[in-house]
Amino acid sequence: MKFVAEHLKFYHFKKNPHKWFLAFLASPIHFAEMHYKKRYHMQFAHARKLFIFDITLLLSLVVILGAGLFWKFYNPTVTDLVYISIEKTPTRILSGDRLDFSINYKNESEIKLIKPKLKVNLPIGYILEKTEPAEIFDQDSSTFSLPNLEHLDEDSVHIYGRIYATPHVENNISTSLSYKQEGKKKEETKTTPFFAVLRGSTLQTTIELTRKILPNSNIPINITLKNNGDIDLKQINLNLNSLPKGITLIKPETKTGQIVQNIWQIESLKAQESADFQAYLDFNLKNNLDKLQVEFTPEITINSTQIKQETVKHEFTILHPNLTISSNWENDITSLRPGENANLYFNIKNNGNIELKNLEYNFPINTNIIDTTKLKNNNQITLYNNIATMKENKNLKPGESTQIKITIPIKTYPSGDEDLTISPEIQVIAHVDNIENNYQTSAQSPKINIGTNIFTTAEIRYYTKEGDQLGRGPLPPLVGEETKYWALIQIKNGTSRISDLHFSAILPSYVSWTGKSSVSTGNDLSFNSQTKQISWDLKNLSANTTAGIYFELSLTPDVSMINSNPIMLKNLAISAQDTFLDTTINKNIATLDNSLQTDPIGKQKGSSVQE
Repeated sequence: MKFVAEHLKFYHFKKNPHKWFLAFLASPIHFAEMHYKKRYHMQFAHARKLFIFDITLLLSLVVILGAGLFWKFYNPTVTDLVYISIEKTPTRILSGDRLDFSINYKNESEIKLIKPKLKVNLPIGYILEKTEPAEIFDQDSSTFSLPNLEHLDEDSVHIYGRIYATPHVENNISTSLSYKQEGKKKEETKTTPFFAVLRGSTLQTTIELTRKILPNSNIPINITLKNNGDIDLKQINLNLNSLPKGITLIKPETKTGQIVQNIWQIESLKAQESADFQAYLDFNLKNNLDKLQVEFTPEITINSTQIKQETVKHEFTILHPNLTISSNWENDITSLRPGENANLYFNIKNNGNIELKNLEYNFPINTNIIDTTKLKNNNQITLYNNIATMKENKNLKPGESTQIKITIPIKTYPSGDEDLTISPEIQVIAHVDNIENNYQTSAQSPKINIGTNIFTTAEIRYYTKEGDQLGRGPLPPLVGEETKYWALIQIKNGTSRISDLHFSAILPSYVSWTGKSSVSTGNDLSFNSQTKQISWDLKNLSANTTAGIYFELSLTPDVSMINSNPIMLKNLAISAQDTFLDTTINKNIATLDNSLQTDPIGKQKGSSVQE
């Protein structure tokens, strides 16, 4: 080879070691080639030697091939001449039924079989009752110790029992016959497989469920387990924790057995008896699901092993009703003052794929803000447990729309926390054909602010509520004599802070300002002797707080007032700024006389002027 001759040199060892190494690896071929050319090439004296060598190689290959084929197909055993067959009774079997079978064996070889043993591999759920012949059967190893088998000897053994296994799954009941040929020490084994497929179970599971559901709903479920066998079933479990995602089991109950962590456990179920289980399935599914399957598989404990029985499946068809709801306040208002009302409109459209029937609307009511009496008078509704219900009894086909209106009246004096808002909610309920549960959805309306109001009380008193004397002078008042009374004004703010609070009142010409006064907060009152006006101002009054104004008035009646109740205060007025709505509040208070309407002690002594 030219490459080897050129690169297998010390020069390339230093300069190109990789080429030198490759030439070194190929050098045996090169040297063989050189040897052939030197000794045999074009020298015909060696032709006979080469021919004999080639023939020898060919014969060697034939011998090796023949030996290999012989050893491949040579079988020193007699397993092909030992026959085993299994016959079962009955032919159709349920889990929990009897399964008896016979195992037939025969020796068709001409060799005597020594110490044969027939081993039976029984399923874990097989309950062995008896064997025949019993005296040669070892139950611990499930093995029959057979007598020696001569040429053409045959016989059978019998196994009787009951099988519990998972239906529709192959159960391997294999048998193996082990023995030694007479005169040999090596043991041989003949194995015959047998597969039993159970066609059901004596433990029958029945479920009662509707076929069509809504993505968000709950439905009742009833499960019945019945023992159709001829013996009692022990330790039955039904695991209910394997429900698909989005389904929750709620309110489970049963009269047979117990429910532990959503596992229905039955200690014993007699032959031909049933047990019932009731609960609800709560669905919270994704809207892209159209089908959903649930499975229930009871288990029986046999030989300390839980064995699954027949699985019962149920498929749901998921309907997708869909209402879109939009809402707006009339004139797009953003606030309401106490005592006002406004119309709220809801636009409802069926964007689903199924007709919705008998639409009903519920409105949770904020009774601290909304006047329920006016609400009932202004709308065709029923009111129960603070829920206003409006029944339209209208059907909406896919693509159809409807609009409803509800008038919301605000209380004269709303109550609650500071800076009230409302966003009335609508809850729509509709019936869907072939669905046990109604379709329900809800939506919130735009939020609006609710203003505050000022609640006032004004009274003229001679005595306090506790009976302490405030006034001075005769009672009833006498002509020409001075009687002093106290005016008590209470200003209670509502749910938002108010600013620039102002109170004013006018004294009649015959009533005198004594100069005695008191306030619960802020600066004292001022009195203008020329206009006889009483004034009081407060910069701020917090939400849900009260301010009190108290002052003394003097009355000296003349003869023209005999048998009358003279006016003590007139033109009472209050104004303030609602800081939440940025609106002005104005209130007028009725004229006050000395009739002492709220003072029962003073009224009893007399309030009208006497001589």
